[in-house]
Amino acid sequence: MRLPATRLCLLGGLATVAFAADFNPPNNLAGYNTSRVGPSNANCNRQSYQISASSDNIVFKGVDSNANQTVNTALFQTFATSMANFTEAHEEKNKNRVSNTFTLSGTLCTPKNSAKHSSYVQMLVHGVGFDSSYWDFSPDGGDTYSYVSAAAGEGYTTFRYDRLGTGLSDHPQDAYNIVQSPTDLAIATQFAAMLRSAQIGGTNFTKVIGIGHSYGSVQMQALTATAPQLLDGVILQGYSVNSTGQLPFLTGGAYQTATAVAPNRFNASEMSNAYVINATPQANQFDFFYFPYFSDAALNRSFITEQPATLGVLFSQTAIQQPANDFTGPVHVVTGAQDFPFCDRDCYAVPADGKYKNVPAYVQEMYPKTRNFSVYIPENTGHGVNAHYSAPETYKEMLSFVEYVFSS
Repeated sequence: MRLPATRLCLLGGLATVAFAADFNPPNNLAGYNTSRVGPSNANCNRQSYQISASSDNIVFKGVDSNANQTVNTALFQTFATSMANFTEAHEEKNKNRVSNTFTLSGTLCTPKNSAKHSSYVQMLVHGVGFDSSYWDFSPDGGDTYSYVSAAAGEGYTTFRYDRLGTGLSDHPQDAYNIVQSPTDLAIATQFAAMLRSAQIGGTNFTKVIGIGHSYGSVQMQALTATAPQLLDGVILQGYSVNSTGQLPFLTGGAYQTATAVAPNRFNASEMSNAYVINATPQANQFDFFYFPYFSDAALNRSFITEQPATLGVLFSQTAIQQPANDFTGPVHVVTGAQDFPFCDRDCYAVPADGKYKNVPAYVQEMYPKTRNFSVYIPENTGHGVNAHYSAPETYKEMLSFVEYVFSS
């Protein structure tokens, strides 16, 4: 039995499975081959955007972006066992206004066939462990697992970007006080506003649906609360307000300095020690996959292209979450039945006398004015929804919701 809570986390654990590296890692920071800009059925343009973002950030104390792994592991132990103690020891009471200009990589994809709604767009934000290639996931070089391809096939335009600290976007050295959730929210807000004002692709998009995965959903949920006018609807994939999967993730001790785990991809002179990734492919499986409902190629690709998360993000991600009291648009939650961090691998494990029939349904409490709230729970699916065999059917369901929003 579990009750909903409001703290979330996406950290690592350990498991034991065989692993065969079927792919060579990319020779760059991104989680994708830079020659693939998008799927075969879309015209995609990837470019750099200068984003000026201001946010009220947490001020961390007693931490160091270049601390060694022993120190970082001790921080995880404190955070996992007592968030209150972690906050008291490592966070100042007052926030600090931070303003910076970052270079971020974004990709706009329009259908090769005529768009069904040429002035409408989906804004896609990835979560921890990925960059924007999560939305164009291609473990075998094809388009089967690509949400961008599925959307283009239905005539929809998408825009996705590499979050700060991932992919081809900037990787600031200060991985605590700069790369954290309020900064990410400020960036997402700027991108949504740019889509509305013809600053991306030269189109003034009159309808925007925000779609996130995991920590990307945390940002999208926060965006509906802080700037509800920017989004017409939202899909929160890999998300709930349940937090009980957090402790097992942290105590696995899987996160290690990215430059030590993958020195062929991450350069210590360009990335501080507070950028971390899962230490083993087994830990990556533990985080994102539900055996045996995925291919070896999907698991392999996910690990060898894994993107770093900053300790600032991991320790601050729920700081931006809040009720979206003024958001009236439709809300759709899509979380795998065996999602570990948000459902403890059972999204139907709710009290018999509970208000809702499944864990993701409790998200409705954060949307008192939504005109339509719905949940979809794909079976035999873990946290990394787009990397499971169920992905194509899940995409059909998500795009049905997209059409509902765009047509209403």
